[in-house]
Amino acid sequence: MHANIFSFAYMLSNTVGLIMLIAAIFAPLLARFLMVLIFVGAAVFNAFMAIRSPELFMVYGAMTVSPVYEQFIYGAFRNNITVIVVSISVCQLATGIFIAGKGALLRLGLAAATIFLVAIAPLGAGSAFPSTLVLATAAIILLFKEKRLSAHPVWHDINYHHHPKISIHEKGTSRH
Repeated sequence: MHANIFSFAYMLSNTVGLIMLIAAIFAPLLARFLMVLIFVGAAVFNAFMAIRSPELFMVYGAMTVSPVYEQFIYGAFRNNITVIVVSISVCQLATGIFIAGKGALLRLGLAAATIFLVAIAPLGAGSAFPSTLVLATAAIILLFKEKRLSAHPVWHDINYHHHPKISIHEKGTSRH
């Protein structure tokens, strides 16, 4: 794996990040569903790869922009790749499951997603930077919309039938 910002995987990751940000703003339930897929999918993929080919994770040492991350990768991480990555995978899986939940679990999942995505940003091209920060922004937007996401399983706008100031003839017109 090379740190090529023109690679298909890098461009796809950043395109998905932008789609997620737009979805978080305009279609939060879709964004939430996609966030669940991203975290659960990453958990499965990372666990599988950590067990099957753990040495592949060492490439992140060459891609990171952080001397602290580089030192960690070439130090403690090198001798414990499978344990560390599988542990991260468990956290990614929990994050995805929590984002699929309601209330406090949803808030915890979105907060964990934000922290995780910001934490991996220093991996640079290895984390498809800046997609991690774009996804973290999408998670923050979803966090602010959490009450609506938890309360309503399906997106909806004003319920015109029960709004006392809007007659049936005013549907679709501006109230301002």
